[in-house]
Amino acid sequence: MEVRDHAGAGPGRETADRAGAPPGRGVLEGAFHLLDVLSAAEGGAGLSELARDAGMPKATTYRLLRQLASLGAVQRHGQRYLVGRRLARLGDAWQPDPRLQAAAREPVRLLSSLTTTVTFLTVLEDDRIRVITATRGDITEVPPVLPGSELAGATAAGRVLLMHRPDDDEAPPGFTLAEWRRARTSFRRAGSIAADHQDVLPGICCVAVPVRGPDGEVVASVSALAIRPAVPAGLSELVLRASREITRNLGRADARSAE
Repeated sequence: MEVRDHAGAGPGRETADRAGAPPGRGVLEGAFHLLDVLSAAEGGAGLSELARDAGMPKATTYRLLRQLASLGAVQRHGQRYLVGRRLARLGDAWQPDPRLQAAAREPVRLLSSLTTTVTFLTVLEDDRIRVITATRGDITEVPPVLPGSELAGATAAGRVLLMHRPDDDEAPPGFTLAEWRRARTSFRRAGSIAADHQDVLPGICCVAVPVRGPDGEVVASVSALAIRPAVPAGLSELVLRASREITRNLGRADARSAE
């Protein structure tokens, strides 16, 4: 796919629409926007559906899909388009922040050991809740939680991170506006602690709290998941303690890098 510089004027200048994107959007931006729409469509989508959801003319959408298919980023089966294998491999190659991963590894391991819980650190990436590091200790009732795994926004970890978006007044994917307002109210009443009381899965409870960087900004969420019908007494305080230790580790890492 050719990407040209459209900054200059003149008779040879290609318009955004001819380049395969709506007016005001560059070729590359239009392609990524279309891939975002396609990746959200379970089971793929047809041309008309993609054009409508992306807000692009059908002809423009078709040209972009052909270009992306030639690069292996999109595949076509009959009348439906799906994310291509090449793009899927790139998604699988996502790497967590090594600084954050290192700062959280020991606190997460210790929290799991002290509480007999599945413990993990997550970050928010474009409304996706991704795992940075995790441990389940001796718990075998749940499958391993691997770095790069995605969690639902309705989980305790997801709610903690989504609450700290710059645009937290808008309901994120998976929530109606009324549900989101109730979740925000509950979160604030609980002092920035989110808890699942078998809300996501029967027999499983979870506590999640924000992790702040040295500058005070929320950079992640640390969670402890218990295979129990109720949140164990004292679990919230231990999760908060792990969060504070991760923040201290981040500060120490910053101090070392500044030397």
